[in-house]
Amino acid sequence: MIVGRPYNAFDPGANLAIHNKIRSLGVLGIPVDMLPLSEVNSLDGLEGMYWRYGQRILLAAHFCREHPQLFPVFITNFSCGPDSFIEHFFEELLAGKPYLQIEIDEHSADAGVVTRIEAYLDSIRGKTRVYALPGPRPRPPIRPRDGRTLYIPYMADHARVLAAAFRACGVKAETLPEPDDEALFYGRRYTSGKECYPTILTTGDMIKLVKKPDFDPQKVAFFMPSGAGPCRFGQYNRLHRKILDELGFPEVPIYSPQQDVKLYEDLGLVGGDFTRLTWKGLLCMDLLDKFLRETRPYEVQPGQTEKIYWEAVARLEKAVEKREDLVAVMAELRERFANIPVKDKGKKPVVGIVGEIYVRSNRYANEDIVRVLESLGAEVWLPTIAEWFYYINYTSKRWAKRLRLFKQLLKLVIENRVQLEDEHRFVSLVRDLLRTAEEPTVEEIIGLARKYMSDEFEGEAILSVGKSLDYLRHGVNGIVNVIPFTCMPGTVVSMLLKRVREDEGYVPVLTVPCDGQRSMGTRMRIEAFMYQVREHFEERASS
Repeated sequence: MIVGRPYNAFDPGANLAIHNKIRSLGVLGIPVDMLPLSEVNSLDGLEGMYWRYGQRILLAAHFCREHPQLFPVFITNFSCGPDSFIEHFFEELLAGKPYLQIEIDEHSADAGVVTRIEAYLDSIRGKTRVYALPGPRPRPPIRPRDGRTLYIPYMADHARVLAAAFRACGVKAETLPEPDDEALFYGRRYTSGKECYPTILTTGDMIKLVKKPDFDPQKVAFFMPSGAGPCRFGQYNRLHRKILDELGFPEVPIYSPQQDVKLYEDLGLVGGDFTRLTWKGLLCMDLLDKFLRETRPYEVQPGQTEKIYWEAVARLEKAVEKREDLVAVMAELRERFANIPVKDKGKKPVVGIVGEIYVRSNRYANEDIVRVLESLGAEVWLPTIAEWFYYINYTSKRWAKRLRLFKQLLKLVIENRVQLEDEHRFVSLVRDLLRTAEEPTVEEIIGLARKYMSDEFEGEAILSVGKSLDYLRHGVNGIVNVIPFTCMPGTVVSMLLKRVREDEGYVPVLTVPCDGQRSMGTRMRIEAFMYQVREHFEERASS
């Protein structure tokens, strides 16, 4: 049974005519489209599988497992994002039944494929039986106040504020340590290496905790939001669930609020004013991050800005947990940054960073690219974390209209309006100190990007393109697209930024794929990019 997408698995050029090779060995190879997949009764393993072909591939696993004479050959391609997750669930649903996976790219050769098919045929002789799928594992219900400590991945310093908001609402919560080499080691050990980089790091963070001698599965839960595609992010929690089960911890829950129409409903499980408190904390954290990046390149005393920043983060974290007036707290913190001695502020070239939210925000994941760019003479701008929540509101309102969920739509409209009012209140405190204090609305960002892509293609790609155009209208001298290696939306952005560059006056643009490989080549590319950025800055200054 040849399983895969029709455009690669059934095209004789793309699949190296594998059907002919199988037939030449005396076996019939038939495409998965010939299976009556509508007759499959079990939908186990399809929960949260939002890719249509992913659903068909997993249904094929069910069908092949239940029919003794059917043995699957799974055709995939190098760097196929969805398949990097689907292959895990495909193998799980086969429940031990042998299968062959062939990954094809432009370098694949006929001889190697034939050898693997011959070996596969030898391995399945005599194994014509039905393989039973294990019964469902008992899952503890998600009760945020059940006494467990909820551990939150350290995507950015904002995670500390999120944990503080949980604690303020009566939920034990802590951030996992920032990713490091040990987390990368464990992440690679328990994944295939084909998944996107944030998957590997968050998996490693989780496994570091369960490997501790004092780890108690009855007292721990993990936080990993879900999604509905097209990005692979929505599959992270499913893969984490599978890995925890394989490690012998099926009783450890994963709290996965859905990033769609139900986001605030899912977060509402915590109760109280959790969403409002979290939102205010994230807004303040975005402003602290801007203070750091706009002040550090110009500080007179090296290290002073960073010291005050970390003191401010700790102060904000405590304020959120104690439910202090965050407007008063931010007024206090702005004065601390305002009093830092600086020299020639605003007189350096500016580089705007876009890209996948985890990698662009996480110092370890992006090899501290902000500090690298600053060391080469740049001031660096980043999108806010709040931008993503506004985008969730935007897409959720659209889907609520389409699905005629008018009650949900009204809630989203009110929620969005309150969030904007909160943002304006905090921004008014720092408008005189920060060049980037005010952000465009998500509608503005999407409006800018529509010249290059449809907003029906949901996800971070349209935000990155739109934010790049916003940077350009504010006079940046270069744009860096920071993405995980093989990231699908990031690759789309990389291609579109070439057109943006041509249309907008040839501003320097650089895509930096991150995969944990510390390469001098990356540093050299950034140095060459910064040479172009300085030239662009000087040309503009002299004109």
